[in-house]
Amino acid sequence: MNKLKEDKNFCPQDCKYQLWRNQPSENSRSSPRQLRSFNMKIAMANAYASLRRVSEEFNIPIVDKTFGSGIVRVSCRTIPQLDNIALITKELVKCHLIAEIGMEPLEYSVKMKSMLLFLKPTDITAGQRLVHMFQKYPLTSFGYEALAINVEHPVTKKGSFKSKRIAVKNAYYSLCQILKEFNIPCLKEIFGPRIIRVCCRSVVQLVKITQIIKQMLELCLIEEIKMPLEYAYKMRSLVIFIKPVDIKSSIKIDYIFKNSSFKYHHSMINIQYHTAAAKENSRKEPNFMTSINLIKPDMIEISMINVSQIFMYVTIIGILLTILYRI
Repeated sequence: MNKLKEDKNFCPQDCKYQLWRNQPSENSRSSPRQLRSFNMKIAMANAYASLRRVSEEFNIPIVDKTFGSGIVRVSCRTIPQLDNIALITKELVKCHLIAEIGMEPLEYSVKMKSMLLFLKPTDITAGQRLVHMFQKYPLTSFGYEALAINVEHPVTKKGSFKSKRIAVKNAYYSLCQILKEFNIPCLKEIFGPRIIRVCCRSVVQLVKITQIIKQMLELCLIEEIKMPLEYAYKMRSLVIFIKPVDIKSSIKIDYIFKNSSFKYHHSMINIQYHTAAAKENSRKEPNFMTSINLIKPDMIEISMINVSQIFMYVTIIGILLTILYRI
């Protein structure tokens, strides 16, 4: 990281926000504890507002819960930590290390005494660099408690049958709307190499599949999609076949589902066109002229020889029987 490379280039005094604090007058009777609580509320409000500005500036989403592996949990409990967390986050976002920010709680409250951030890295290497930054560089001068954790999405209960059907219905119609928006054909059958088959079974998978497909469409990775052309009430899952634009797109799609925290059951398959065509031809009635053309001339000659031999044998047997009858 360039901006956080050395202690001289990144010191606490340079990155500290110049925040306004209410200083007590000489006649004020506020106790030190009340003054500290008041300044803590100001620091908390400023930290929330500053993080929101960073999110809008760099288009980094702030959510209440984030899921994945290698997420860095950062605890902000003191005024210096709150004063500097937004600027530190901004520098890390500039270095393309953060993909999403989970904030707990999501909305500011006067009763808050601390703030937890869950920094979701862009990839595995970025997660390692985030942990390294909080451990080895001057970020630790503020005393942040940083820990790398894996956050899995809660598994849905088996008894939520009604909610699952609703999720299937919502996922189906939202996918149809997204495909129409990006002008991607939805077909009954698709053919080609390295097609990604994705099965959405749980409610979480059904809820998130539209968002994942939309991101792929924005990256121009999908050429066609195979899924049911009509929604049926009996559907308990949603199976999607994704035809990529090229080999690189297929690798990227496979990587996205493989590293997803929602644990989609997916596989890469090849669907050949002539296999389906053969099935369709087998259902048709055979053509008489075609069957005649398939008979070779050699087979006709062989059959004629066999007939002449049989006729000769019958004639000889008839002559022998006539001679025996006269005797």
